[in-house]
Parts: sequence; structure tokens; C-alpha cells
Amino acid sequence: MEKTGNTEKLIYPFNEAKLLEVFLPKAQRWHRVTCVDFRSWDGKRRIQGEKYEGPLYAYGTNREVKFKNTGGIISSQILIDRNNRSQKMRF
Repeated sequence: MEKTGNTEKLIYPFNEAKLLEVFLPKAQRWHRVTCVDFRSWDGKRRIQGEKYEGPLYAYGTNREVKFKNTGGIISSQILIDRNNRSQKMRF
């Protein structure tokens, strides 16, 4: 059976096994996240408590984007599709 969907290997320019956190501005606290969310977080990021200023990617892609400090995940068609599937499962 052939794979379908997103088969591109994502780039992780950091150690995925370490503690990855993003800062939630509304909650005023750090939150632990997965490596997929971490690489697409447009806001403060840290690894093992140390500030991280590496590249920022649109969610689920290897497309680099500019840092704007929006305090959220950089959207992509992959994220939109995932959210739509999630909404359908709730009903």
C-alpha cells in the first residue's frame, strides 16, 4: 500500500528529545509542547530553559517564515485540514 498525504520529512534543527516550551502570552506562563508545535510557534521558545532563536516553519511544512511574535502557531493548509478533521470527529 502506498503512502498518501504528507510524506515530506520535516526538518528539526534542534534536539527533539529535550524539554521544549513556548510562552503563552495570555496565560503569562511557559507550556510544554511537541516538537511539531515548537518549530511553528511564533513567539518565545525555549529548550531546557534556554532561549531558542532558530528558524520558524509553517505548521507541518519545511517552509520557513518570518518571525512576527504573534504568540501562536504559524498556520498552513496542513494545520487547517487537521483542524477540520478534528471538528468532524467531535460531532
